[in-house]
Amino acid sequence: MPHKVGPILIDAEAIARRVRALGAELADTYAGREPVLVAVMKGCVLFLADLVRAWPGPMDLEFVTAASYQGTEPGEIRLAVPDGFACRVAGRPVVVVDDIFDTGATLAAVCRAVREMGAAEVRTVVLLRKRHLGVVPPECEPDWVGFEIEDRFVVGYGLDLGGRYRNLPHVSALGEG
Repeated sequence: MPHKVGPILIDAEAIARRVRALGAELADTYAGREPVLVAVMKGCVLFLADLVRAWPGPMDLEFVTAASYQGTEPGEIRLAVPDGFACRVAGRPVVVVDDIFDTGATLAAVCRAVREMGAAEVRTVVLLRKRHLGVVPPECEPDWVGFEIEDRFVVGYGLDLGGRYRNLPHVSALGEG
């Protein structure tokens, strides 16, 4: 069945305010240090761009690709890191940046890979965290969260369905029909 964009859950102004606040918080936390931000592509691209503009401090940016969704259903995590990535994170504080914390599997896989490459510290920031009835292992909990949302499929502000809807300036629920 075809999908349509449903109601706006988080508008563009609320996103902008919260991302600026997260940027300020991260800047305070990492004052005097140069962390590596590891962005989980492609969904976090808009969040990352706004976050680094709100973070007035030195940092390096690295990118990994992690895919877990088949349509609207979560699946097996596929992780790809660029050549030389391990050398750039070894011994450094790392902040993994992702668009959404759903089951925790993507964030856990990226954090595990970064730790295995010798990062001095690994923390995480996500734009959205879905509320679940199930228990999430503590090592998977994000350190900073933009917004808590209900457990439903969402699009916009980088989040997509089959490559569509990433460009929306807000976060919307995905409806059917």
